[in-house]
Amino acid sequence: MPRALVLGNGQSVVCLDRFGFVRDFYFPYVGLENHVSGNKHRIGIMVDDKFTWLDDGTWVIKIGYKPETMIGYLVCKNKDLNISLVMEDCVYNESNVFIRKVEIYNHTDDIRDVKVFFHQVFLIGENKKRNTAFYDPTHNAVVHYKGRRIFIVNGRTDSGQKMDDFSVGAYNYEGHKGTYVDAEDGKLGKNGVEHGSVDSTIRFCTSCEGKKKSTIYYWIAAAKTLDEVYSLNDMVMNKTPEGMLHSTEDYWHAWLDRRNFHFNFLTKEQNKLFNTSLFILRAHSDNRGSIIASADSAMIEYGKDDYAYMWPRDAAFIVSVLDGAGFTEVTKNFFKFCKDVLHEDGYLHHRFNSDQSLGSTWHSPSAQSVWLQDKKLQLPIQEDETASVLYSLWHHYDHTKDIEFIEDLYKPFIEKMANFLVDFRNKESGLPMPSYDLWEEVIGVSTYTCASVYGGLMAAAKFSELLGKRNHMRKYQQAAKEVKKATIDHLYSTNLNSFIRYVECCNGEIKQIEVIDSSSLFGLWYFGMFKQDDPLFQNTHKQVMERLGNPGDTGGFIRYENDAYFRSGDKSNPWFITTLWEVERRLANDNVSEEDFDFARQIFDWIEKHLYPSGVMAEQLDPDHGESLSATPLVWSHAEYVRTVLLYQQALVKLGKVKVEQPSIIHEL
Repeated sequence: MPRALVLGNGQSVVCLDRFGFVRDFYFPYVGLENHVSGNKHRIGIMVDDKFTWLDDGTWVIKIGYKPETMIGYLVCKNKDLNISLVMEDCVYNESNVFIRKVEIYNHTDDIRDVKVFFHQVFLIGENKKRNTAFYDPTHNAVVHYKGRRIFIVNGRTDSGQKMDDFSVGAYNYEGHKGTYVDAEDGKLGKNGVEHGSVDSTIRFCTSCEGKKKSTIYYWIAAAKTLDEVYSLNDMVMNKTPEGMLHSTEDYWHAWLDRRNFHFNFLTKEQNKLFNTSLFILRAHSDNRGSIIASADSAMIEYGKDDYAYMWPRDAAFIVSVLDGAGFTEVTKNFFKFCKDVLHEDGYLHHRFNSDQSLGSTWHSPSAQSVWLQDKKLQLPIQEDETASVLYSLWHHYDHTKDIEFIEDLYKPFIEKMANFLVDFRNKESGLPMPSYDLWEEVIGVSTYTCASVYGGLMAAAKFSELLGKRNHMRKYQQAAKEVKKATIDHLYSTNLNSFIRYVECCNGEIKQIEVIDSSSLFGLWYFGMFKQDDPLFQNTHKQVMERLGNPGDTGGFIRYENDAYFRSGDKSNPWFITTLWEVERRLANDNVSEEDFDFARQIFDWIEKHLYPSGVMAEQLDPDHGESLSATPLVWSHAEYVRTVLLYQQALVKLGKVKVEQPSIIHEL
């Protein structure tokens, strides 16, 4: 199930599904470790002895973010019970505490007795073994723990009533479904401790007068020791959950309002999506530098893994957008992270965990037993990731003008990466050596990778010029020119009259794989290898438009011809990213027309129509029915939406149609 909301504070992340159930709880890093791993933290209600779960089909639920905040907001209505719930959720911005406020509205004239049940299941360290849960009578709370990961569950009613019933038990083990089943008769068994695969359920009782509301506050605090988690619990009691919820809301208002984003060319919902997108970017950004692709662990149900890793490329795009939107303080640690994990030879690996360890990979270090000319085994990398980070660093400097930061990074980081890009080339063809493409599916030399290497080298040349290193500047500029010439010589198909996805290099021969790919077109203009009025670029654009438009009712653009990823029928799935690339290309052009603005507004409307119901963007869409597919939300999708909106306004500024101070979102090298 997609994740409807993602809430975070740069240290921990909580994901909710469309019923408001906690499905992911990452701590102590954003993206690492997931202590819920897709299991449901259920919410149950008993009114006048009638029990219901929020996901049993009797509730109508609307879920989204409160405007201009990273606060979850749910409205749940049950006509049979004549009861509504309004819930607000946050991860406290100062500490690792998830807070939930539940307002219970009684729509009848009678006093109603209401019991609310909160169910928890923690697979601490992403494993059901060796967990322990116990009831602590000294704090009237339930504690889940394993090793240095401790979670305390507690709450209060607005009248100060504590939880009045509980149970701890086995979960999905030897026929035991879990303690949540015990809740359905309104009473819990009060079992005080269990270990192994465990869960817990707690209960709060309240009375609602006719046409009135009652409120329950619930929280989960996370720490590494019992003393720390008890201190957090005491802090919630002293500050009050209501006060912490308000202060978190105020914090995110202030975070967003520094830039005062208001776009009159967007609808109200599209403006909200812009703000939501910034919060999605921030929620997935660890304070120590990592930026993960998606916290949605449901992806693991499709394959062997999920997206809770930092891909240097994806993160580089996200960083460039955050810089362009003015949030440079968020992005600086990303480059420090990349410096720390850079291989001594100057390249970045496939992906990383947020603690700087290597992420899992399927990139073989000896793919097909092919040896390179220098007798080194095939590197298990995507070279564009290294190049993209170098390119985005120039954008970062252009926004911050932090010359001391660049001086510190030049020798151990910029120069190492640039020299790798220079050296990791075939001496005869001038092309980069084979590596995996940005879609992580084929080994070869792609047009996109060539374009990114060109952009990375030109960025390195700019840094060298800035610091007075003229010899380095000339070296990097010359290598970039050679890569561009080799790209034209080997990756432009005269048969298709277009740049193609990639070429295979084997035994000194270069074989063109004649597939049209949207990333080829995007890379050529984004990294500055080609101007848009170049005939070769225009020919490629024609082929992309003719071949990659989705023929299904959903519309949008697919990645490349016959893309099979997440495909269930005979059509490839459109992506938000690839569709927005075409809008960005038009808006980044020197001669933006009214037709281009019209096209952009049409795509904004299209995106609004195809959002997940909570207002977040998936990676892909069903080509005919438009349902969200794959990771939801995908941070890269939201980043491209922000970039596109900023490009639209930037184009208006260039034409003199609006007067606002805005940093450039696309740079010329």
